[in-house]
Amino acid sequence: MPGHISRRRLLGAAALGAAAPLLLRSGISAQPTGGPPPFVPPRGHDQPSIPGIQVFSYRSPYLERYVDPLPILPTQAATGTLTAGYALHRFHRDLPPAPSWGFGGVTHLGPVLEARAGEPSEMTFVNDLRTHVLAADIDTTLHGALPIDRTSPPLVVHLHGAPNRPEHDGYPTVAIRPGQSVDMSFGTGMEATTLWYHDHSMGTTRLSMFAGLAAPYLIRDEWDTGRPDNPIGLPTGDHEIPLIVCDKLFYPDGRLRYDNTPTVQQGHWAGGLCGDVMVVNGVAWPYLDVDRGVYRFRIVNASQLNDYRLSLSNRMPFTVIGSDGGLLDRPVSVVEFDIAPAERYDILVDFSLVPSGTTVDLVNAMQISIAGQANGAHMIPDVMRFRVGGQGTSVLPATLRGPELRPELPAVEKPEITRTITMGVTANPNNLTFLGVLHMNLNNLNFHDEDFDKPVQGTVEQWDLINADATFQVHSIHLHLIQFRVIGRQDYDKVRYLAENPPPLLGTRWTPSAEKYVTGPLQPPAPYETGWKDTVRCPPNQITRIAVRWPTAEELGFDPDAPFVAPDGSTQQGYVWHCHLTDHEDNEMMQRLRIVAPDGSGTDVPSAPDAAGHTGQHGADSHEAVPPAAVQSPPPAAGGHAGHH
Repeated sequence: MPGHISRRRLLGAAALGAAAPLLLRSGISAQPTGGPPPFVPPRGHDQPSIPGIQVFSYRSPYLERYVDPLPILPTQAATGTLTAGYALHRFHRDLPPAPSWGFGGVTHLGPVLEARAGEPSEMTFVNDLRTHVLAADIDTTLHGALPIDRTSPPLVVHLHGAPNRPEHDGYPTVAIRPGQSVDMSFGTGMEATTLWYHDHSMGTTRLSMFAGLAAPYLIRDEWDTGRPDNPIGLPTGDHEIPLIVCDKLFYPDGRLRYDNTPTVQQGHWAGGLCGDVMVVNGVAWPYLDVDRGVYRFRIVNASQLNDYRLSLSNRMPFTVIGSDGGLLDRPVSVVEFDIAPAERYDILVDFSLVPSGTTVDLVNAMQISIAGQANGAHMIPDVMRFRVGGQGTSVLPATLRGPELRPELPAVEKPEITRTITMGVTANPNNLTFLGVLHMNLNNLNFHDEDFDKPVQGTVEQWDLINADATFQVHSIHLHLIQFRVIGRQDYDKVRYLAENPPPLLGTRWTPSAEKYVTGPLQPPAPYETGWKDTVRCPPNQITRIAVRWPTAEELGFDPDAPFVAPDGSTQQGYVWHCHLTDHEDNEMMQRLRIVAPDGSGTDVPSAPDAAGHTGQHGADSHEAVPPAAVQSPPPAAGGHAGHH
């Protein structure tokens, strides 16, 4: 995980000094004549297409595509005070302005916050949200959701992907109410990368993010400076554009609609929202005028349920240069790529291949959730349009790390232990409302159950993420505090696994190994998944294997297991990890996590009761021997990501 910048890295930076930038010295064309063909993701685990019943899904009003320009979110330093507030926002030319939330005076989403690696980022967040924009959609049967949330909305700010102190990480039950503020100090001991900040309130995250509380957060360093003279030669200025992509649903009067099906009464969790309008930076199906040069798009999937398969409508190749935790070793040429909720990918598109005066569209080819299809919802193929103008600068970097640049990524460390994780849907005898009995979960546990995981600082673990969901749903797993590496994915026989290991009622840990049910070889990660990740896409009928190194207090510069006093006066401890399909996260596919000292020192603080009256004590680990089928990676190379290894 990212901690302090390593001494080796600082020495490397000093050696470079003020050397002239490499810029275009080793450029390549957008369509190289040699080397491997552009990567295309495999399709063996896509959601199947099923006939749905159209009357079971509400529809947005008809909206003409590509009539509004793409909003360019303002950029400001990650310091000072930022207010989360109410505003009226127009999502499309033909819709009236509608209630929305945003940060820092932006009517929907927020400013792009920019921080410098290794420098403190001190901020104050103010809650000025007033009445909840989606008050009628709050389901108080969900853990953490309360009637007061409708008139006095909670705010919990999480800087997603950063090595934050526990008190500044956005613990989901530690909220501030309207009229209150909280001081936060964000971890920036990372390489340059694309993070994002968003609300993380327990039981209402899906609604607050849908209402607009999410925005990009960029970390800059000596290599990726954001200035035209950056040593790598990356596009900057108006050629570097963050894109926050999300499918949404609207009422005819322009208001955001989360009540998406008449089969579930409004105000009750409905399994997940599949929208029918693609919104980018707060506008439905926008267009962007570009020149015939190279653009850098920093893409965030902010959807509540759906992953996307993004490509260009003319099928020309483009380049992925980075993922959640920073740049890759070298550019990866792709025709399309998959991006799950909360993942970020950093891409370069060279529009010199497109004639002036023509257009090319960013499109999606990923089938939506079966739950959405059953209700009659459809995949949204169109995302946004690029209108190509005159000549621009058209050179791409040939490498992103290596000699005269930052060190290449270290090899994935060999795990010392394996932790088996299950994702599923279990009957919940404590909630007999319609669909409430179907409880999304991790390891068959509630958030407040005692038996949560406590990895040891300084250890390397392999997490085998078993998608045991009885549907064909893709999940998106996010671990707080750290960045990890993807080892690969492996098919397994889910039907036999479930038949021979039936899960008990919700509340009892259920993590049977799937090794004897494996049906194929380990598949390596996609080439754009080989860098640092904090969120990983977990397809159905597969075991997704990741390597996680838990940092020490010394590496971090703080104790990740230190208890802290929350704004409400309660004492809390630890972090969380969860599915980032926000409908799942809210019900309640989220678990607590403590990263404990190797010698067992530290204080065990009983969890304070949350607003719903639940408490949780600290339970045992679930460790297993590394299975024979698991990949044994080589030891790490010299150098590498400080705190990650």
